Amino acid sequence: MSNELISEEELTRKRTPSELLDWVGQKTDQIYYSGDAGRRALRLYNKGPAKELMKKFMDEAIPLAVFGKRKFGDTDQVLLQPVIDDPRYDAVVTDLTTDPPTESFVEITLSHEGRDNYLRRCQLLEKGYVFPYAPVVKAKAKKGQAFSIPPEANSVEERVGNELKRILAAARRKEGKEYPPNTSLIIFFDDAPHFQDVMDNEKLDGFVSRDILSLDLRFSTLYLVGRDVVFREYSLVKKI
Repeated sequence: MSNELISEEELTRKRTPSELLDWVGQKTDQIYYSGDAGRRALRLYNKGPAKELMKKFMDEAIPLAVFGKRKFGDTDQVLLQPVIDDPRYDAVVTDLTTDPPTESFVEITLSHEGRDNYLRRCQLLEKGYVFPYAPVVKAKAKKGQAFSIPPEANSVEERVGNELKRILAAARRKEGKEYPPNTSLIIFFDDAPHFQDVMDNEKLDGFVSRDILSLDLRFSTLYLVGRDVVFREYSLVKKI
C-alpha cells in the first residue's frame, strides 16, 4: 500500500468535532472501496509501508472523533487535531471561546486483546467474517503460527468481565508516566449492547472508583469512550 490512501497533511488538519467525525467516516469508506489494498490497509493497519499513518488513523483519529462529538457536540468553537511524532500526547484540543484561544491535550489508548485482536482482523480480511468474542486458538505450524476462531459462545457476564480487565490494563499502561499539564486520557473500548445490558453507568462508575482512580495516572481527566454510546468523565485532579 502506498501513502496516497491517507496523507499526513489531512490526518493532522484541525477540524471541528462534526468535521472530524464526518472525515473519518468518509476516509474509511474511501480506503475500503479503493480495492484490495485499501481493505487490507484497514484490516491489518499495523503492517505495510503506510502503517504509521494508518495506525494513527485507526487507533487515535477515530477514537478522537467519537470523543469529540460526544464531549462537544456540534460546536464550531472547538478544534481537534491529531498530532504525529510527539511523544507527549496524541492530539490537541483548541478552545476558541477564550481570547486568546487555549489548548489542552489528549492521550488516547485502546482496550484491546493484544495479538488476538490482530489475528481476528487477519481472519476478517481472509474470510470476510469473524466471531468477535470466541476464543482465539493458537497452534504451532511449520511456518509461523496457525490459529483458529471456532464459533463458540461465552456468557455476556464473561464478555463484560473481560472488557473491564482490558480497560484496567489500558489504564495501567499509562500509570506513572508524566504528561503536560491539562492533558486528558481517553480509553476507547467495546461497549457493544451486551456490555450496556450488564454494565450501567452506576456500575461502571463503581468499577472506575474502585480499580482505576487509585492508580498513579498523571492526567487532569479520564474519559471512558465506548464505540457505540458510553461516555463517562472522571476528574483525576487530586484534592488537597
